[in-house]
Amino acid sequence: MVNNKDHICWGAANPNHLPHELRVRGLCATYPRAAQPTLAKLNFSIHCGHTLAVMGPNGAGKSTLLNVLAGLMSSTNGKVLWDGKALHQTRREVAWLPQRNQVDLSFPITVRELVEMGRYPALGPWRAAGEHDATIVDKAMRTLSIADLQQRQILELSGGQLQRVFLARALAQEAHILLLDEPFTGLDAPGANALGKLLGELAHEGRLVIASYHDVDHAACYFDYALLLREGKQIDFGPCTQILTRNNLQSTYS
Repeated sequence: MVNNKDHICWGAANPNHLPHELRVRGLCATYPRAAQPTLAKLNFSIHCGHTLAVMGPNGAGKSTLLNVLAGLMSSTNGKVLWDGKALHQTRREVAWLPQRNQVDLSFPITVRELVEMGRYPALGPWRAAGEHDATIVDKAMRTLSIADLQQRQILELSGGQLQRVFLARALAQEAHILLLDEPFTGLDAPGANALGKLLGELAHEGRLVIASYHDVDHAACYFDYALLLREGKQIDFGPCTQILTRNNLQSTYS
C-alpha cells in the first residue's frame, strides 16, 4: 500500500489539502414505467478516507443508488456533488466494481488485460497505452498482490481473486470513489475478512469506498459509516457505531 505522503487527494485540485466530499442532496430516481420513486430524497455527505455500507432489505434501493453514483442510471431530481462539482463531470474519478455474477467469465481475457482496461478513460479513443500506463498497471497489481496472476484467464480465478482484479482495475483508473455491489457475496469468513481489511486500507490511502452490504452483524467490522434504506427512503446515516441501533434496524428490516 502507498504511504501517507502519497495520499491521492493531495494536489492542485484541492489546494487546502482538505478531504474530498461526496454530497447527496434530495436525490430521487425512478425506473421507467415504475409507479413509485425507487429512491426518494436521499441526503447525506461523506468525505474520502471512509468506507460506507449501503444497507437495507431487498428492494430498498441499494443497487439503484450505486447505479446512479456510477452514472449507469439518471436521477430524476436532486444533486450529487464531488468536491463541489457535479459528479457526472468527474466520471474518471468513479470506478464501478460489478458483482461476480454480472461478469462474463467465459470471455477470453487475462488478469493483466482486465486491469489495463482501467487506463482506458485516461487514454481516450486515440492514444495508445505507453510506459507510464504500464507502470500504473504494474503498481496496481502489486498493490493488490495479484502480479503472479497476470497471465491467468479470469475464468480460473476464485471469487476473492476476482474481487482483487477488479479493485486493481479501479486503482489503474486512479479513481477516488470505488463503488462495489455486494462484494462480500460468496466469500467465506477468511475471504471476507481479507476483503474487509483491504477496503479499509484503500480508504485509508484517501479513497471513498461505497458498497452495498447486508450482514448487520459484521457491518461495523468492515465499514465505518452506514446508510440505511427501506423502500427507497433513508432511515438513517452516520457512523456505524452510532446508527446501527436496535430501533434503526427494526425500522429498516421489520
